[in-house]
Amino acid sequence: MQTRPFVNTLLIAAALATFTATPARAQVDIDAKAQEVAKSLVIVEYTLRNENVAREESGQGILIHADGVILISGSLINESIPRDYIKDIKVRLPQKNFASIPVKFLGRTQDRVFAFLKADKPLDGVAVLDTSHTADTKLGRDVFSVGRLSKSGGYEPYVGVSANKALITVTHKLAGTGSFGLTRANSPVYDRQSGELIGFTYPPQPEAMILRDSTGIRPVEITDADQSGIYIVWDDMKDVFKDIPTKPFESRRPWIGIDGMTGLEEEVRTHFGIAQPVAVQIGSVIPNEAADKAGLKTGDVITSIDGTPFSTSPVPDLMVTHFSRALEKHQPGDEIKLAVLRDRGQTKVEIKVKLGTSPKTAPELPLTFSPKIGISTRDLVFADAYARKLPQDTKGVMVVLVKQGTPASLGSTPLRAGVLITKINDQPVDDQKQFLQLLKKEEEKPDLKELVFVVTLPNAETQVCRVDLTK
Repeated sequence: MQTRPFVNTLLIAAALATFTATPARAQVDIDAKAQEVAKSLVIVEYTLRNENVAREESGQGILIHADGVILISGSLINESIPRDYIKDIKVRLPQKNFASIPVKFLGRTQDRVFAFLKADKPLDGVAVLDTSHTADTKLGRDVFSVGRLSKSGGYEPYVGVSANKALITVTHKLAGTGSFGLTRANSPVYDRQSGELIGFTYPPQPEAMILRDSTGIRPVEITDADQSGIYIVWDDMKDVFKDIPTKPFESRRPWIGIDGMTGLEEEVRTHFGIAQPVAVQIGSVIPNEAADKAGLKTGDVITSIDGTPFSTSPVPDLMVTHFSRALEKHQPGDEIKLAVLRDRGQTKVEIKVKLGTSPKTAPELPLTFSPKIGISTRDLVFADAYARKLPQDTKGVMVVLVKQGTPASLGSTPLRAGVLITKINDQPVDDQKQFLQLLKKEEEKPDLKELVFVVTLPNAETQVCRVDLTK
């Protein structure tokens, strides 16, 4: 399993720049630039709805292709949410009284930082964002960002102005600024002196940054007043614009099949005689996956990929994130060479690994709601069995939701989300299709008063759940 599977986490290493500079005199008419850029910005809205709750979500999108393709932050429509719960995606258009236009979801970039939508019809009054004039980010330079306010602000455009304070090496190349009100992710950022595009604002992150300056290493919350403006620099996201999709697509991440990976603390490196700080140790190798097939072993220490260190940071906690980022620059099926130390650093080997394809995650699978008992279920994914230490050929269906007040939610042994159903009325359950057939057959019985489910709990224990259909 890849480092931290199924979770997109952010750990940041930064070189904090200390500078004393007089802000450069603006050579750009910011108001005029803002009005121009705002014509490319739309408000994205959708409903997040399941059988228990419903709420409206919104964010900002950018028109990037004449066919009506819109770029959004990957976190706006979160990939951890089941696709079946995302309803009625639409955009509101500038210059058109913010009339709404339906859009469909196309897919996500491989690193999941961005996603693409496409309008069902032409977006009159919306201009394709101009990306012909771009530049590198420079420390100390004044920058500004253009966004649109939410519905409560009348969808009006606004500008945030600040100065670059840090260049941040992370899973992505970021720039940290002073706080300048970048409250909406996916806003274009421009150099105030030249007017050139230099990046896009990044979603707020709850994790702490780790800054490195002359005083040493110290944690700083991203929400600190001095570090709350963050954007991805153009150089790290320009590939998004090289091959803009116009049809639905599916991107799969490369998969190495390693779990429990950690960076090495200094005392561990000293004990094993490992000089370089850039290294990760394998916690476990998943059977029959890429790492296992290549011959990697539990306890192996990986020091480079294709002869190159995968990080420039000395912080052990960042190694796993940087290793994962380095892998994501490859495609499934690519062969990589790993420099490996084993036997407590005594043996050096080079291992070739052919990367696999990341397994599908739970939110990607369709759900079925069974109204008579009140549960939503889906087929199993790799993580369901792996987390319970069960074989990958384990049969059954996963309970995703239990509707409040239904028979499944009542009684002394109710069903609950996260349990794996393996039997219904003593009949084995293979998959979702068969489960629904068995359930329908049982529910058609005229004298049916109870359904008995055998389930596997998250801790791998077995339990019997009885659903009283007379309530």
